[in-house]
Amino acid sequence: MGPVPPQNRPLSFAALKAKKAPPKITTKVVTVNAGTKPLAKQQSSSLTPRSSASAKASPNGALRKQDVSRKSSTPASLPSRHPSNEPLERIKHEKGNRIKRASPAVSTPRLTSSDDESEEDEKPRKRPRVDRSYSIDEKRDVRDPAAFTSEDGGSFSMIHAINIANSSLIEQGRDKYEAFFTSLEGDEDECPTIELQYPTALQGEQYQLVRPTDSSDFKPLDEIEANMKIVAEYYLDSASAGKVTSEEDGSGFVQLLHRQAMLGLRGKVGAQSKYIDVIEKYNALIAEKRKDGTIGKKLDQMTRVDLKLVEHIIKNQIYARTVSPQVNLVRHYESFSDNVYGELLPKFLSRIFKETGLKSDKVFIDLGSGVGNCVLQAALETGCESWGCEVMDNPNQLAQLQAAEFPSRCRLWGIKPGNVRLIHGDFLKNEEVRQVLKRADVILVNNQAFTAELNDKLKYVFLDLKPGCHIISLKPFRSPYHKIKESNVNDPVNVLSVTEKDRWSGMVSWTDDPGKWYHQQKDSRELDAFVKSMGGYD
Repeated sequence: MGPVPPQNRPLSFAALKAKKAPPKITTKVVTVNAGTKPLAKQQSSSLTPRSSASAKASPNGALRKQDVSRKSSTPASLPSRHPSNEPLERIKHEKGNRIKRASPAVSTPRLTSSDDESEEDEKPRKRPRVDRSYSIDEKRDVRDPAAFTSEDGGSFSMIHAINIANSSLIEQGRDKYEAFFTSLEGDEDECPTIELQYPTALQGEQYQLVRPTDSSDFKPLDEIEANMKIVAEYYLDSASAGKVTSEEDGSGFVQLLHRQAMLGLRGKVGAQSKYIDVIEKYNALIAEKRKDGTIGKKLDQMTRVDLKLVEHIIKNQIYARTVSPQVNLVRHYESFSDNVYGELLPKFLSRIFKETGLKSDKVFIDLGSGVGNCVLQAALETGCESWGCEVMDNPNQLAQLQAAEFPSRCRLWGIKPGNVRLIHGDFLKNEEVRQVLKRADVILVNNQAFTAELNDKLKYVFLDLKPGCHIISLKPFRSPYHKIKESNVNDPVNVLSVTEKDRWSGMVSWTDDPGKWYHQQKDSRELDAFVKSMGGYD
């Protein structure tokens, strides 16, 4: 084949990019490091006694009762949680979608009228067989040595469970929470506060022994049991774990707690005191295992944080304390626009991390990061440097709350995550984002509701990516059926390879219906071969 006439030769990458005017930087950058102190103030250990049934407004606009119990005490709290509905506009071009619950609700065991715990079946109705083995990340140290020290007095700011679940909360003229144990002995407090120890931190977490009047709200006693099960599974030797969860003879702390809770619901006098006694025995065991090095050794054996532990920390704890009480904020979005809110679920994200080889020495960025779940999960599960960029104000506000609570929760569990950076702005216009993209290893773009114009603009941004960079999206930037031809040789998607994959139920928050997702990589070999066959560039 002879030389191609100059007028028919493809533009160079530099010439192609030069056709796009550089955008102006007009955004505000908000930076959050993994070590940033949480925004929430530490709950004071000095609690106000309940006295009367009168109510007054709290700083966040919610009503708070004056205490009415014998010795109970209650703190200020975050706004109450409202159920959320994911936007149908996000999937307006898909037919026959079945809409499921809006956002990752807290999933913990429920106390029922029987001694058996009811557990939600989290298995999707249809799922491909996936190899869930991960390559070992030899560079990662999961254990955070600072979590085992008390240089700062062992006390740090965090959102305690009592902040979001206490007997002083009133919503729409009714109590949000009431005493869990109602048949009390003469010297027992109504709605007492207990402290639960974590695997590494000297500081425990405060819980008030209450139950929600709406069964969909946060359940403190359920989370106490869930915490114990997680600790037994990941942090203790087999003998100690048996003391926590001995299901065979019912002598484990979890089983004893559950039994006393059931007796309390049935009006058994003395159940509350016995419940608290079990908590104290559990706390003593955790302190002993921390002191003798058992917990530290278990953490040292980890090269990756298991998804079950990740979900408990991020979804059941951080999300429940920051996003859930204010989830109504993410309802305010512009329909039929790029600014539509929806979430990729933890199991889907974990699969993405595995298939892209995301590790502690890699860089991850989520373009359109919403409330920040994906960014936090990447940093916690893999230890990578994790970035997010969100343009909408309300999701960004919740993302900052999550990122502020994140380092405290990681410290409680003794885990050293990757650095987290969240930017509030337009990812097409923010220069810091553009620089991170040039060194990114994995880029996540939840572009289900992006306009065609926005997707086209992103294609030109991808020209600057380093070779081998992975791009995960729900709509393809390069169609699986795209072929490089002389007529489209200047199309920026020619520097990408693409693999179309199936999306099953349990992977996204807005639908259970099957769909597709796309794994693209920066790979210009096909384009180079085609250009060479044409006679090459000048």
